[in-house]
Amino acid sequence: METAFLGQNCRHETDRLWTSPQTRLDRLLNDLQGNSLLMLEDEGLARFLPERLQEIRANALEQAAVAWTAAVALRRFVREWASEGWLGTPDGSQLRGHLAQLRQDAQRWRQLAEYAARYLGQPQLRRLHARQWFDHARAKGEYPGRVWVTRSQYGASAR
Repeated sequence: METAFLGQNCRHETDRLWTSPQTRLDRLLNDLQGNSLLMLEDEGLARFLPERLQEIRANALEQAAVAWTAAVALRRFVREWASEGWLGTPDGSQLRGHLAQLRQDAQRWRQLAEYAARYLGQPQLRRLHARQWFDHARAKGEYPGRVWVTRSQYGASAR
């Protein structure tokens, strides 16, 4: 367990049961992937081919590093330059909130990378979750269902 992060208790994402989006980044990724609140392993990633999953994993790890580095730098600045009393002011509270948000974003990007790596390493799980995601997306009307392709003299076209 990590120590307090500028007066706020910190927990690893594995220390809590994630049942709904917790941060703005969680909500954004959830919406982009078409996940329901109960889909815990970013099932929307499962629809991608391995090459795309590798790209997603690499980019998510980079974003996690950027967010974590920013949080560490900001925390060092606050510890060196801010007095204890200042942290209790509205500006100090806003800064603490920003630090916590950066840390949560870093964890969420890292989690996204972990799920992409899991789907890369476990093709059967990827196929199962892709099917679940597809069925869920169709049930919500977010996926068009079957795409009919017809041939014309000008090439294939979708209806």
